[in-house]
Amino acid sequence: MQEIRIRPLQLTSAHIFLIAFVSACAVGALLIGSFPLQLSIVTIFLFAGPHNLMEFRYFAARMPVRWGRSKSFYSVGIGGVVVLTAAYLTLYFASGNWMWSLASWQIYAAVWNTAFILWVGSLFYLRGKQRRRDWSLALAAAFFLAGLAWIVPQYWSLALVYLHPFVALWFLERQIRRTRPDWLRAYHLCLLSVPVFLFLIWVAVSNQPNLPQDPNLFWRINQHAGGEILPSISSHLLVATHVFLESIHYFVWLLLIPLVDRRAIPWRLKEVPIFANTNGIPRVFAAFLAFSVGVSLALWFGFAIDYATTRDLYFAFAIGHVLAEFPFLVKML
Repeated sequence: MQEIRIRPLQLTSAHIFLIAFVSACAVGALLIGSFPLQLSIVTIFLFAGPHNLMEFRYFAARMPVRWGRSKSFYSVGIGGVVVLTAAYLTLYFASGNWMWSLASWQIYAAVWNTAFILWVGSLFYLRGKQRRRDWSLALAAAFFLAGLAWIVPQYWSLALVYLHPFVALWFLERQIRRTRPDWLRAYHLCLLSVPVFLFLIWVAVSNQPNLPQDPNLFWRINQHAGGEILPSISSHLLVATHVFLESIHYFVWLLLIPLVDRRAIPWRLKEVPIFANTNGIPRVFAAFLAFSVGVSLALWFGFAIDYATTRDLYFAFAIGHVLAEFPFLVKML
């Protein structure tokens, strides 16, 4: 009789990655579902500044010294970041002026959304030209989405709040394809677990009463998660969902991307072309890096002194790092 041998299960690094990711999501979902307001305050305090620093470090490592054929792409990309950020900050800080009515603010917000959508569509189109492919459909999709932004501007803006954390997951997927392809299947299973944990959070807290809106900080957290736009949905559910997604966003930038890409490790400055290359701009990079570290420290100080005001200022200026993600993400396609 032939003996049947059972091979022992080999625990690979991909398995460990999957187990760690799912376990972290499980613990996060449990804690955030139970204490959404408290975890919103803690996560932003601890990770908002450092994760922006890590994003800058990651993007700097992917900025070529010479743009070459990518000159048009990077010009449109960087130019769009600067112009759209300046326009957003103008809109944000001027919106409280007595000269602005609600109708005029909505119009200018829709104009900004349209410019943002067309800018992203242009990046896809230019990237297609670089790869000698016809990606003109991206422009058609951009005009369609711009129309939606005019029809439902408030829902469009809220959608950006909830979709932004998924951009980090997309970056991680593209990076794993390049540097750790043996982890790709495990990572796709990780992605499938995210909606499962969101569903579990929704089931657990959907019948919970709305979160308190006093003091003013709690009201701001509720509004940022869409409490005013979606009044029929429990604010407990909205805030918990937003904090869970933002926590994954921070987790990806601070830990997972450096884990799969050695060029993203902060102290490996030799991996940054504009710093280490003989034709680079090391002083400019060092100045920006020092400035980023200073901003992170200033945010911690500001959060400790006046959390609510610092939080408002952070989310206003954070639009710059949100916009900066798009050129580099499209470039990786």
